[in-house]
Amino acid sequence: MLKAVGMAAVMAAAVMVGDVRAEEVGVTDTTISIGSFAPLSGPRAPLSVYNRQIEAYFKWVNDLGGVKAGDGKTRKILFRLIDTGGQPARALAATRELVESDRVFALLSPFGQNENLAVADYLNARKVPHLFLNTAGQYWGANPAKLPWSIGFPPAAGTQVGVGAAYIRQVRPNAKIAILHGNDEYGKEIIEALRRSIKDSGVSIVAVETYEYNDTSVDSQVIKLAASGADVFLNYAIGRPSLQALQKAHDLGWNPLRLVETTAATAGLVKQLAPDVAEGVISTNYYKDPNLDEFKTDPAIVLYQQIMQKYYGPGFDPTTQPIGLAEGELFVKIVEKLNPVTRDSIIKAARALSDVELSYLLPGIRLNTSATDGFPVDQMQVIVFGNGVFRRVGDIAQASPL
Repeated sequence: MLKAVGMAAVMAAAVMVGDVRAEEVGVTDTTISIGSFAPLSGPRAPLSVYNRQIEAYFKWVNDLGGVKAGDGKTRKILFRLIDTGGQPARALAATRELVESDRVFALLSPFGQNENLAVADYLNARKVPHLFLNTAGQYWGANPAKLPWSIGFPPAAGTQVGVGAAYIRQVRPNAKIAILHGNDEYGKEIIEALRRSIKDSGVSIVAVETYEYNDTSVDSQVIKLAASGADVFLNYAIGRPSLQALQKAHDLGWNPLRLVETTAATAGLVKQLAPDVAEGVISTNYYKDPNLDEFKTDPAIVLYQQIMQKYYGPGFDPTTQPIGLAEGELFVKIVEKLNPVTRDSIIKAARALSDVELSYLLPGIRLNTSATDGFPVDQMQVIVFGNGVFRRVGDIAQASPL
Protein backbone atom coordinates (compact mmCIF):
# COMPACT_ATOMS: atom_id res chain seq x y z
CA MET A 1 0.00 0.00 0.00
CA LEU A 2 2.65 2.53 1.07
CA LYS A 3 5.91 3.13 -0.64
CA ALA A 4 8.57 1.05 1.13
CA VAL A 5 11.95 2.37 2.16
CA GLY A 6 14.21 -0.24 3.70
CA MET A 7 11.37 -2.76 3.72
CA ALA A 8 13.70 -5.72 3.72
CA ALA A 9 15.14 -4.49 6.98
CA VAL A 10 11.70 -4.21 8.53
CA MET A 11 10.83 -7.70 7.24
CA ALA A 12 13.82 -9.03 9.13
CA ALA A 13 12.56 -7.28 12.25
CA ALA A 14 9.02 -8.62 12.05
CA VAL A 15 8.46 -11.63 14.26
CA MET A 16 6.48 -14.79 13.66
CA VAL A 17 5.10 -16.20 16.87
CA GLY A 18 2.45 -18.72 15.87
CA ASP A 19 -1.28 -18.58 15.29
CA VAL A 20 -3.01 -15.32 16.15
CA ARG A 21 -5.27 -15.36 19.15
CA ALA A 22 -8.96 -15.00 18.52
CA GLU A 23 -9.19 -11.64 20.29
CA GLU A 24 -5.89 -9.79 20.57
CA VAL A 25 -6.46 -6.66 22.65
CA GLY A 26 -7.02 -3.64 20.42
CA VAL A 27 -7.00 -5.63 17.17
CA THR A 28 -9.91 -6.79 15.03
CA ASP A 29 -9.99 -8.03 11.46
CA THR A 30 -10.54 -4.45 10.31
CA THR A 31 -8.99 -2.13 12.94
CA ILE A 32 -5.99 -1.51 15.19
CA SER A 33 -6.58 0.80 18.18
CA ILE A 34 -3.64 2.99 19.20
CA GLY A 35 -3.42 5.62 21.91
CA SER A 36 -1.13 8.48 22.84
CA PHE A 37 -0.97 11.57 25.04
CA ALA A 38 0.53 15.04 24.73
CA PRO A 39 0.18 18.57 26.18
CA LEU A 40 -2.56 19.81 23.86
CA SER A 41 -3.17 22.69 26.29
CA GLY A 42 -1.03 24.78 28.61
CA PRO A 43 2.40 26.35 28.11
CA ARG A 44 3.87 23.22 26.50
CA ALA A 45 1.07 22.82 23.95
CA PRO A 46 3.29 23.77 20.97
CA LEU A 47 5.37 20.66 21.68
CA SER A 48 2.37 18.44 20.85
CA VAL A 49 2.91 19.12 17.15
CA TYR A 50 4.50 15.71 16.48
CA ASN A 51 1.63 13.82 18.08
CA ARG A 52 -0.79 15.80 15.93
CA GLN A 53 1.33 14.94 12.90
CA ILE A 54 0.91 11.24 13.70
CA GLU A 55 -2.84 11.74 14.00
CA ALA A 56 -2.93 13.40 10.58
CA TYR A 57 -0.70 10.74 9.04
CA PHE A 58 -2.97 7.92 10.20
CA LYS A 59 -6.00 9.72 8.76
CA TRP A 60 -4.19 9.74 5.43
CA VAL A 61 -3.27 6.06 5.77
CA ASN A 62 -6.89 5.22 6.53
CA ASP A 63 -8.15 7.18 3.52
CA LEU A 64 -5.86 5.05 1.36
CA GLY A 65 -7.59 1.98 2.74
CA GLY A 66 -5.59 1.23 5.87
CA VAL A 67 -2.57 -0.96 6.59
CA LYS A 68 -2.25 -4.41 5.09
CA ALA A 69 -0.57 -6.41 7.82
CA GLY A 70 1.62 -9.45 7.43
CA ASP A 71 -1.38 -11.69 8.13
CA GLY A 72 -2.99 -10.46 4.90
CA LYS A 73 -5.73 -8.42 6.59
CA THR A 74 -6.13 -4.71 5.90
CA ARG A 75 -6.96 -2.61 8.94
CA LYS A 76 -7.78 1.03 9.67
CA ILE A 77 -5.81 2.65 12.50
CA LEU A 78 -7.99 4.06 15.26
CA PHE A 79 -5.83 6.67 16.96
CA ARG A 80 -6.85 8.53 20.12
CA LEU A 81 -4.75 11.41 21.45
CA ILE A 82 -5.48 12.66 24.99
CA ASP A 83 -4.45 16.01 26.50
CA THR A 84 -2.24 15.84 29.59
CA GLY A 85 -1.41 19.53 29.91
CA GLY A 86 2.16 18.36 30.49
CA GLN A 87 1.24 16.89 33.89
CA PRO A 88 2.44 13.38 34.87
CA ALA A 89 -0.68 12.67 36.95
CA ARG A 90 -2.89 13.42 33.95
CA ALA A 91 -0.66 11.25 31.78
CA LEU A 92 -1.25 8.30 34.10
CA ALA A 93 -5.00 8.92 34.12
CA ALA A 94 -4.99 9.13 30.32
CA THR A 95 -3.02 5.90 30.05
CA ARG A 96 -5.39 4.05 32.33
CA GLU A 97 -8.30 5.26 30.22
CA LEU A 98 -6.63 4.16 27.00
CA VAL A 99 -5.69 0.73 28.36
CA GLU A 100 -8.67 -0.11 30.54
CA SER A 101 -11.55 1.65 28.78
CA ASP A 102 -10.43 1.95 25.16
CA ARG A 103 -8.42 -1.29 25.31
CA VAL A 104 -5.78 -0.02 22.90
CA PHE A 105 -3.26 -2.32 21.26
CA ALA A 106 -0.33 -0.02 22.10
CA LEU A 107 0.70 3.50 23.00
CA LEU A 108 2.65 5.28 20.27
CA SER A 109 4.83 8.37 20.80
CA PRO A 110 3.42 9.56 24.14
CA PHE A 111 5.03 12.90 24.97
CA GLY A 112 7.33 13.93 27.79
CA GLN A 113 10.04 12.49 30.02
CA ASN A 114 8.23 12.91 33.32
CA GLU A 115 4.89 11.92 31.82
CA ASN A 116 6.32 8.68 30.45
CA LEU A 117 8.10 7.94 33.71
CA ALA A 118 4.70 8.16 35.39
CA VAL A 119 3.19 5.47 33.14
CA ALA A 120 6.06 3.11 32.28
CA ASP A 121 5.68 0.72 35.20
CA TYR A 122 1.93 0.52 34.68
CA LEU A 123 2.31 -0.32 30.98
CA ASN A 124 5.15 -2.80 31.46
CA ALA A 125 3.28 -4.62 34.22
CA ARG A 126 0.38 -5.11 31.81
CA LYS A 127 2.62 -5.90 28.81
CA VAL A 128 1.25 -3.04 26.73
CA PRO A 129 3.67 -1.86 24.01
CA HIS A 130 5.01 1.59 24.91
CA LEU A 131 6.43 2.50 21.52
CA PHE A 132 8.77 5.19 20.17
CA LEU A 133 8.32 7.64 23.00
CA ASN A 134 8.38 11.34 22.23
CA THR A 135 11.20 12.06 24.66
CA ALA A 136 14.95 11.89 24.26
CA GLY A 137 15.73 10.49 27.70
CA GLN A 138 18.37 7.75 27.65
CA TYR A 139 16.38 5.87 30.30
CA TRP A 140 14.14 4.42 27.57
CA GLY A 141 16.95 2.76 25.68
CA ALA A 142 19.21 1.79 28.56
CA ASN A 143 16.77 -0.39 30.50
CA PRO A 144 15.42 -3.12 28.21
CA ALA A 145 15.55 -5.70 30.99
CA LYS A 146 13.64 -3.46 33.40
CA LEU A 147 11.30 -1.97 30.77
CA PRO A 148 10.97 -4.59 28.02
CA TRP A 149 7.74 -3.02 26.68
CA SER A 150 9.10 0.55 26.43
CA ILE A 151 11.33 1.97 23.70
CA GLY A 152 12.22 5.53 22.69
CA PHE A 153 12.75 7.16 19.31
CA PRO A 154 14.57 10.53 19.26
CA PRO A 155 18.34 10.56 19.72
CA ALA A 156 19.15 10.36 23.42
CA ALA A 157 21.04 13.08 25.27
CA GLY A 158 24.30 11.20 24.78
CA THR A 159 23.94 11.27 21.00
CA GLN A 160 22.71 14.86 20.75
CA VAL A 161 25.33 16.23 23.13
CA GLY A 162 28.07 13.94 21.79
CA VAL A 163 27.68 15.18 18.22
CA GLY A 164 27.41 18.80 19.37
CA ALA A 165 30.40 18.52 21.70
CA ALA A 166 32.55 17.05 18.93
CA TYR A 167 31.77 20.15 16.87
CA ILE A 168 32.64 22.44 19.79
CA ARG A 169 35.95 20.66 20.31
CA GLN A 170 36.70 21.17 16.63
CA VAL A 171 35.89 24.89 16.38
CA ARG A 172 36.74 25.95 19.97
CA PRO A 173 39.15 23.45 21.48
CA ASN A 174 39.48 25.47 24.70
CA ALA A 175 35.83 26.39 25.04
CA LYS A 176 34.27 27.44 28.33
CA ILE A 177 30.69 26.17 28.41
CA ALA A 178 27.68 27.53 30.27
CA ILE A 179 24.62 25.29 30.15
CA LEU A 180 20.90 25.73 30.79
CA HIS A 181 18.63 22.69 31.14
CA GLY A 182 15.36 21.59 32.68
CA ASN A 183 15.36 20.36 36.26
CA ASP A 184 14.49 16.76 35.39
CA GLU A 185 16.10 13.45 34.51
CA TYR A 186 16.70 14.51 30.93
CA GLY A 187 18.60 17.56 32.17
CA LYS A 188 20.78 15.36 34.38
CA GLU A 189 21.49 13.11 31.39
CA ILE A 190 22.59 16.15 29.38
CA ILE A 191 25.15 17.14 32.00
CA GLU A 192 26.47 13.59 32.28
CA ALA A 193 26.72 13.30 28.50
CA LEU A 194 28.56 16.60 28.22
CA ARG A 195 31.10 15.60 30.85
CA ARG A 196 31.79 12.35 29.02
CA SER A 197 32.06 14.14 25.67
CA ILE A 198 34.63 16.73 26.80
CA LYS A 199 36.75 14.42 28.93
CA ASP A 200 40.48 14.69 28.20
CA SER A 201 39.98 17.84 26.13
CA GLY A 202 40.60 21.54 26.66
CA VAL A 203 36.86 22.19 26.91
CA SER A 204 35.43 22.92 30.37
CA ILE A 205 32.06 23.57 32.00
CA VAL A 206 32.10 26.85 33.92
CA ALA A 207 28.41 27.37 34.82
CA VAL A 208 25.19 25.34 35.06
CA GLU A 209 21.67 26.65 35.61
CA THR A 210 18.34 24.80 35.67
CA TYR A 211 14.70 25.84 35.30
CA GLU A 212 11.28 24.37 36.04
CA TYR A 213 8.86 23.78 33.19
CA ASN A 214 6.28 26.05 34.78
CA ASP A 215 8.73 28.96 35.18
CA THR A 216 7.50 32.08 33.41
CA SER A 217 11.02 33.32 32.69
CA VAL A 218 14.61 32.10 32.57
CA ASP A 219 16.12 35.59 32.60
CA SER A 220 17.75 35.23 36.01
CA GLN A 221 19.43 31.99 34.99
CA VAL A 222 20.80 33.51 31.78
CA ILE A 223 22.15 36.53 33.67
CA LYS A 224 24.17 34.19 35.90
CA LEU A 225 25.40 32.15 32.92
CA ALA A 226 26.50 35.29 31.07
CA ALA A 227 28.48 36.43 34.12
CA SER A 228 30.49 33.19 34.08
CA GLY A 229 32.70 34.29 31.21
CA ALA A 230 31.64 31.32 29.07
CA ASP A 231 32.22 31.57 25.32
CA VAL A 232 29.81 28.69 24.52
CA PHE A 233 26.16 28.61 25.61
CA LEU A 234 24.61 25.15 25.55
CA ASN A 235 20.92 26.09 25.65
CA TYR A 236 19.09 22.83 26.31
CA ALA A 237 15.86 24.48 27.39
CA ILE A 238 12.78 23.09 25.65
CA GLY A 239 10.24 25.19 23.74
CA ARG A 240 9.45 28.74 24.86
CA PRO A 241 12.24 28.93 27.53
CA SER A 242 14.77 28.20 24.80
CA LEU A 243 13.71 31.29 22.87
CA GLN A 244 13.63 33.36 26.06
CA ALA A 245 17.19 32.33 26.83
CA LEU A 246 18.46 33.24 23.37
CA GLN A 247 16.73 36.62 23.52
CA LYS A 248 18.02 37.42 27.01
CA ALA A 249 21.59 36.53 26.06
CA HIS A 250 21.31 38.93 23.13
CA ASP A 251 19.83 41.68 25.30
CA LEU A 252 22.75 41.32 27.72
CA GLY A 253 25.27 41.68 24.90
CA TRP A 254 26.51 38.16 25.58
CA ASN A 255 27.61 36.65 22.28
CA PRO A 256 28.87 33.11 22.85
CA LEU A 257 28.68 30.24 20.39
CA ARG A 258 25.09 29.06 20.94
CA LEU A 259 23.80 25.51 20.66
CA VAL A 260 20.13 24.64 21.15
CA GLU A 261 18.40 21.32 21.83
CA THR A 262 17.17 19.43 18.78
CA THR A 263 13.46 20.09 19.33
CA ALA A 264 14.18 23.85 19.34
CA ALA A 265 16.00 23.62 16.03
CA THR A 266 13.09 24.42 13.75
CA ALA A 267 13.06 27.40 11.46
CA GLY A 268 9.50 28.14 12.56
CA LEU A 269 10.51 28.34 16.23
CA VAL A 270 13.76 30.22 15.74
CA LYS A 271 12.11 32.64 13.30
CA GLN A 272 10.08 33.98 16.19
CA LEU A 273 13.30 35.74 17.14
CA ALA A 274 14.63 38.80 15.36
CA PRO A 275 17.07 37.86 12.55
CA ASP A 276 20.08 39.25 14.39
CA VAL A 277 19.20 37.15 17.46
CA ALA A 278 18.68 33.90 15.55
CA GLU A 279 21.65 34.21 13.20
CA GLY A 280 24.35 31.64 13.92
CA VAL A 281 22.37 29.39 16.27
CA ILE A 282 23.69 25.81 16.11
CA SER A 283 21.99 22.51 16.73
CA THR A 284 21.99 18.85 15.68
CA ASN A 285 19.49 17.23 13.38
CA TYR A 286 18.37 13.87 11.99
CA TYR A 287 15.31 14.69 9.86
CA LYS A 288 14.71 16.31 6.49
CA ASP A 289 14.13 20.01 7.09
CA PRO A 290 11.23 21.18 4.89
CA ASN A 291 12.75 24.68 4.81
CA LEU A 292 15.93 23.67 2.99
CA ASP A 293 16.00 24.05 -0.77
CA GLU A 294 17.48 20.56 -1.12
CA PHE A 295 14.36 19.02 0.46
CA LYS A 296 11.55 21.31 -0.72
CA THR A 297 11.03 19.13 -3.79
CA ASP A 298 11.89 15.86 -2.05
CA PRO A 299 8.95 13.46 -2.67
CA ALA A 300 8.58 12.66 1.04
CA ILE A 301 8.53 16.33 2.04
CA VAL A 302 6.09 17.21 -0.74
CA LEU A 303 3.82 14.43 0.51
CA TYR A 304 4.29 15.61 4.11
CA GLN A 305 3.07 19.09 3.22
CA GLN A 306 0.08 17.66 1.34
CA ILE A 307 -0.91 15.37 4.23
CA MET A 308 -0.59 18.13 6.82
CA GLN A 309 -2.56 20.65 4.77
CA LYS A 310 -5.45 18.21 4.39
CA TYR A 311 -5.52 16.38 7.72
CA TYR A 312 -3.69 18.37 10.42
CA GLY A 313 -6.31 21.04 10.95
CA PRO A 314 -5.86 24.69 12.00
CA GLY A 315 -2.46 25.80 13.18
CA PHE A 316 -0.20 23.69 10.97
CA ASP A 317 3.24 25.27 10.56
CA PRO A 318 4.80 24.10 7.27
CA THR A 319 8.29 24.83 8.61
CA THR A 320 7.97 22.16 11.32
CA GLN A 321 10.12 19.05 11.01
CA PRO A 322 8.22 15.84 10.12
CA ILE A 323 9.22 13.76 13.16
CA GLY A 324 5.66 12.59 13.76
CA LEU A 325 5.43 11.24 10.23
CA ALA A 326 8.70 9.37 10.69
CA GLU A 327 7.29 7.65 13.78
CA GLY A 328 3.99 6.93 12.06
CA GLU A 329 5.79 5.54 9.01
CA LEU A 330 7.92 3.26 11.20
CA PHE A 331 4.82 1.93 12.97
CA VAL A 332 3.12 1.21 9.63
CA LYS A 333 6.21 -0.49 8.21
CA ILE A 334 6.40 -2.83 11.18
CA VAL A 335 2.69 -3.67 11.10
CA GLU A 336 2.88 -4.42 7.38
CA LYS A 337 5.19 -7.35 8.19
CA LEU A 338 3.60 -8.61 11.42
CA ASN A 339 2.06 -12.07 11.36
CA PRO A 340 0.33 -12.41 13.71
CA VAL A 341 -0.53 -8.87 14.81
CA THR A 342 0.01 -9.18 18.55
CA ARG A 343 1.46 -7.05 21.30
CA ASP A 344 4.26 -9.54 21.71
CA SER A 345 5.16 -9.56 18.03
CA ILE A 346 5.25 -5.78 17.64
CA ILE A 347 7.52 -5.15 20.62
CA LYS A 348 9.87 -7.88 19.39
CA ALA A 349 9.91 -6.28 15.95
CA ALA A 350 10.57 -2.84 17.45
CA ARG A 351 13.59 -4.34 19.25
CA ALA A 352 15.00 -5.99 16.13
CA LEU A 353 15.33 -3.14 13.60
CA SER A 354 18.25 -3.53 11.22
CA ASP A 355 19.43 -0.59 9.07
CA VAL A 356 15.87 0.69 8.58
CA GLU A 357 15.63 3.90 6.55
CA LEU A 358 12.64 6.23 6.81
CA SER A 359 11.41 8.63 4.17
CA TYR A 360 11.44 11.64 6.51
CA LEU A 361 14.90 11.24 8.05
CA LEU A 362 18.16 12.43 6.54
CA PRO A 363 19.66 10.18 3.86
CA GLY A 364 22.15 7.92 5.58
CA ILE A 365 20.32 7.79 8.92
CA ARG A 366 19.59 4.14 9.68
CA LEU A 367 17.63 2.77 12.62
CA ASN A 368 19.00 -0.18 14.56
CA THR A 369 17.81 -1.85 17.76
CA SER A 370 18.32 -5.14 19.53
CA ALA A 371 17.26 -6.92 22.67
CA THR A 372 19.95 -4.95 24.53
CA ASP A 373 19.97 -1.72 22.48
CA GLY A 374 16.85 0.43 22.74
CA PHE A 375 18.18 3.48 20.89
CA PRO A 376 16.80 3.50 17.31
CA VAL A 377 18.57 6.73 16.30
CA ASP A 378 22.22 7.34 17.22
CA GLN A 379 23.27 9.43 14.18
CA MET A 380 22.90 13.19 13.70
CA GLN A 381 24.33 16.11 11.76
CA VAL A 382 25.34 19.61 12.90
CA ILE A 383 23.16 22.43 11.52
CA VAL A 384 23.67 26.22 11.64
CA PHE A 385 20.96 28.87 11.29
CA GLY A 386 21.57 31.60 8.71
CA ASN A 387 19.47 33.72 6.36
CA GLY A 388 16.26 32.28 7.73
CA VAL A 389 17.03 28.55 7.54
CA PHE A 390 19.16 25.87 9.16
CA ARG A 391 21.89 24.49 6.90
CA ARG A 392 23.74 21.22 7.29
CA VAL A 393 27.43 21.32 8.21
CA GLY A 394 29.86 18.45 7.77
CA ASP A 395 28.85 14.80 7.62
CA ILE A 396 26.37 12.69 9.52
CA ALA A 397 28.05 11.62 12.76
CA GLN A 398 27.41 8.83 15.20
CA ALA A 399 27.66 9.21 18.97
CA SER A 400 27.01 6.67 21.68
CA PRO A 401 23.80 7.40 23.63
CA LEU A 402 25.43 6.18 26.84
